[in-house]
Amino acid sequence: MLTKDKNFGDKIDAVLTNKWLGIPIFAVVMFLVFQISQTYLGTWIAEGVELSDGTSIPGLVPLLEVFQGWVGGLLENANPLLSALLVDGVLGGVIAVVGFLPLVMVMYFLIAILEDCGYMSRVAVVLDPIFKKVGLSGKSVIPFVITIGCAVPGIMASRTIRNERERRATAMLSPFMPCGAKIPVIALFAGAFFDNAGWVSATMYLTGIVLIFIGALLVNKIAGYKNRKSFFIIELPEYKAPSLWGAFKAMCSRGWAYIAKAATIILLCNTAVQIMQTFTWNFAVAENASDSILASIATPFAYLLVPIVGVLSWQLAAAAVTGFIAKENVVGTLAVCFVGLENLIDTEELALMEGAGAEVAGVMAITKIAALAYLMFNLYTPPCFAALGAMNSEIKDKKWFWGGIALQLSTGYTVAYFVYQIGTLITTGAFGAGFLPGLIAVAVIIGTVIYLMLNSDKKISAQYSLSKGAKI
Repeated sequence: MLTKDKNFGDKIDAVLTNKWLGIPIFAVVMFLVFQISQTYLGTWIAEGVELSDGTSIPGLVPLLEVFQGWVGGLLENANPLLSALLVDGVLGGVIAVVGFLPLVMVMYFLIAILEDCGYMSRVAVVLDPIFKKVGLSGKSVIPFVITIGCAVPGIMASRTIRNERERRATAMLSPFMPCGAKIPVIALFAGAFFDNAGWVSATMYLTGIVLIFIGALLVNKIAGYKNRKSFFIIELPEYKAPSLWGAFKAMCSRGWAYIAKAATIILLCNTAVQIMQTFTWNFAVAENASDSILASIATPFAYLLVPIVGVLSWQLAAAAVTGFIAKENVVGTLAVCFVGLENLIDTEELALMEGAGAEVAGVMAITKIAALAYLMFNLYTPPCFAALGAMNSEIKDKKWFWGGIALQLSTGYTVAYFVYQIGTLITTGAFGAGFLPGLIAVAVIIGTVIYLMLNSDKKISAQYSLSKGAKI
């Protein structure tokens, strides 16, 4: 009998697709991607590089700060309202977001390298047995990983999945993976409340993975499919040296979409937020920010956030609402709404000034537990409008689409509620503010899920009875 000699690629596959080694290797690879993009190369590009002779090459953030100061100097004798609107509102909000662009761009480049060399296909093979247990397939891992860069192409990548239910489930669950737009939000809260601790970012991604598995189980159960087999067939491409030019073009393409949002959607949102915070409904300058248009609009939403942050803060509510338009807006809106917050950020180091964590907590008037819960609420609730549009086009069913939004909103709120209330109980010995109203809301969410699951079981039993009767 003829046997095919193993080539170099087969020997590598024996290691990368090994059922015991494949997953740990994938975890290490993704850890390196985040370290390089968010700790080393990305940060150097943003901050600048200090040379051995003591001189330094300024990065993107210092250059943007110089530009902001130059514009402020031009408007020094202009109307104070116009100066505040342009310098603090528009430029300040956009710079707070664009300052994280190098981190996002480096991550886009590294993910493109992994895709081009053929490694991501091997990851799909490794994770297929695990994903099958929750009603997905190995092909789902590709959209999930691409979503780390941006949710829009990640969701669109689910169209390669032939099984309709698996494609729809993948499209609605992909946004649970924090995308590049959410990195500024994670970085802000990790620096402000947790001294830039690396475990914050790792926990957010790990939580996203757990929520994907739980969400897949719920979708599988509610949709009425039990133990349905799906077949996973994929042609593994040959290993090749990745094209640096191709990866560069992919990085620029995705990065341009990020810049476009910062220059359009985020710019408009920050401008609108600044105007609404400045004026009352009579278009008179608000003496107190709490009397502004923005405060009156955001306050009703602030009541909904009390069970997850412990305080009635229209500023946090306003940031969460604008975050539904684009997640980067959370950072920009917080910078606009909380007066003096930008003074606590060392833009040259792309981090908060040393010892500023407690001061920022005082400005926001929330605890570390509340900050963690608020961060999770923003990460795991529905993504930006662009991602929702992609989700709608891939799902192609209104019931599934609105069900996906309800799942995301319910999941984000429930996770944030339990994190805040349980964390507050552990740290203070008592539940946090809004415990009972939040418990009622979460109970309604869980009760609805149970009802849908039981209703699904009844439909399956009825279908089984009809099919059995037809055979008789």
